[in-house]
Amino acid sequence: MDLGEKLKGKQIKPQVLTEQVSQILTEAILDRTLNPGENLIETQLQKQLGVSRSPLREAFRDLEKKGLVTIVPRRGTFVKEITGKDLEENFPVRATLEGLAARQAYPRMTPDCLADMTRALEGMKKVGEVGDSQAYRKNHLKFHEVFVNASGNTLLINILKTVRMHQLWYLVSFRYYRRNFELALLEHQRILDLFSSPETDPEMLERVVRSHIEEALEKLFGSPEETGKRLL
Repeated sequence: MDLGEKLKGKQIKPQVLTEQVSQILTEAILDRTLNPGENLIETQLQKQLGVSRSPLREAFRDLEKKGLVTIVPRRGTFVKEITGKDLEENFPVRATLEGLAARQAYPRMTPDCLADMTRALEGMKKVGEVGDSQAYRKNHLKFHEVFVNASGNTLLINILKTVRMHQLWYLVSFRYYRRNFELALLEHQRILDLFSSPETDPEMLERVVRSHIEEALEKLFGSPEETGKRLL
């Protein structure tokens, strides 16, 4: 475990220490600097990151909420391993719920919402072209958050926040961008066009959003069983 390259050019600011540590570790997990199942040894990370135990443990808790690590009492913190079962449970739920959110959001979309989605999509294209995966994920998340929040369904919004926080969201967003950048842009443009058109059938929009999420996983890995094997 060597995070030396990750830290080059980075300055840790005390006022946002936990957030910065969490982001550095998130990036290290996504690009496999830290591998699935690896024990995150506190003393090593404190030395490498130049932080005390308190912000590091807070960052661990944040990563646990995202589904990136597992904290085992008296044993330590480990990078979470993904299985086929994780995919079978997560993606159908998210696909169904985001499709529902899209249908409910359609009649409630405002010019500001459409402008926010447009900016997010433009951001995905701009930062994706220069290989900034962190900024790409932020714009990708923003694109989806706009119409989810526009649904006005508080329960649905809160459930999707939890589902999207899971490691699978980050991992698939990251890998799909790397392997299918142009296709990802086209699919998101289609979704934006459907939200923008007064002729759109809301039920058709729901199906498109649902298929977008389900097919992203299949395009990347195949069946959930195959995916679990490839991610171990």
